[in-house]
Amino acid sequence: MKITWILLLTIVVISIITSKRKHERFAFLNALLLLFLLVIVSTLFFIIIVAIAYFFSNSIPHLAIGSIFFLYGLIIVIAGILLFFNLQILNHFHRISGTTLTLIEYYIQWSLIYVTIYQILFDNLLKTLKIIRDVSSFTTISSNLILIAVLSSFIASWIGVIFFKFTSEEI
Repeated sequence: MKITWILLLTIVVISIITSKRKHERFAFLNALLLLFLLVIVSTLFFIIIVAIAYFFSNSIPHLAIGSIFFLYGLIIVIAGILLFFNLQILNHFHRISGTTLTLIEYYIQWSLIYVTIYQILFDNLLKTLKIIRDVSSFTTISSNLILIAVLSSFIASWIGVIFFKFTSEEI
């Protein structure tokens, strides 16, 4: 319950910071909603493309998929191209600003860094804490702890810079 209140307070603070801008006051919210839409549509594209690939791999006996890594990369590129066409159609009916697109890029990058930190925390932190407890020297600190600190600092710095640029109307 405490996290919910902290999240709501954070949203209020962000709203106060971004309300100083005269135009595109809801750019952060617009970007978040558009990103949510893009994620839903791209998920549908992934499902459709995987189903088509599965159909062709089973229908044509001599068709080999090859590397799963290559197939996954190809599916991502095809879904990205389809999203591009959908964004062009959406832009025809409702103008998508450069600020909104930039903020979407930032949301994606922040999310990727956050997921990396989350993975490091829950995969390796408990092991590292046991090592630190057993050994009194800090020379054995895992590189994962350094990554957690550095990546967290990058996210915080990035957010500060983006808010500053946004309120200065530089993006």
